[in-house]
Amino acid sequence: MITSSDSYNRILESYDTLPKQQRKIADYIISHYDEVVFFSITKLAATLDVSEATIVRFAQNLGHTGFPELKESLTKYYREYLTPGERMKRSIKELPDDPFKYESHIKKEITLLEESVGALDNKSFIKAINKIIKAERLFIYGNAGNECLANHLTFRLSRFKMEAYQYSVSGKNLVDSLVRVKKKDLVIVFHFYKPTIDFRILMNVCLDKGVPVLLITDSLIPPMIKGADTILLSPRGSRGTFHTQVVPMAINNALVNGVSSKLGEKAVEALEELTEIRRKHYFSSDGQSEEY
Repeated sequence: MITSSDSYNRILESYDTLPKQQRKIADYIISHYDEVVFFSITKLAATLDVSEATIVRFAQNLGHTGFPELKESLTKYYREYLTPGERMKRSIKELPDDPFKYESHIKKEITLLEESVGALDNKSFIKAINKIIKAERLFIYGNAGNECLANHLTFRLSRFKMEAYQYSVSGKNLVDSLVRVKKKDLVIVFHFYKPTIDFRILMNVCLDKGVPVLLITDSLIPPMIKGADTILLSPRGSRGTFHTQVVPMAINNALVNGVSSKLGEKAVEALEELTEIRRKHYFSSDGQSEEY
């Protein structure tokens, strides 16, 4: 029997070679493996509108004897790698010293930053900068732990007088926000690990409306990147460990610097205007900050 981690990776590796019906199964497992581990083969077949025989052939293509063995493998993978508690435990186990040392943590962060230099395609990076500058408006999405990334990028780009809006919404509120987007806008999405229902809705709406999407992610699996016009790959650590936001934040800073460099004098003028407003309204004639 192949190992649990090999089973999941095997789905990703063989994705492009799978028949259409089996690719449908792969898409669903990749996006919903936390649900599939509780499914019977009958329920999975009904959910996907495929035959049970197709699911069996899919499992056998991955090296399993059948669906029960595939399910067992995915269940083990889910338990070992995917819960927040287990990811934190693995991160702690990877620390070389006891007690915890700040130096050890920072060295791991530096390693990820160095890895990102090779992982992030520079042509895609330049393309992202140009799309940000040319867009009429920027709609920047990031939920949960990614909200800080969306907030930071929105704040920095708004200082250049760019029309940037941050959204950390889901469900009906997400749909409400997408009504506004147009083809001349740019949607920037921070999303990692695996596609969620909200993420798929966001990407599908943008695809339907012809709105370009800049996706910042740590995963290049087909269900994640489908519909993205530009992709910036952001390593965040080993799968199954507690993930850091140091690389996505570094990408933010690089994008802001790249945009300011392209804007040139326009960026300088916008920041000088900001400085003048601050000087006029928040500082007295003797240079001391006023109380507000």
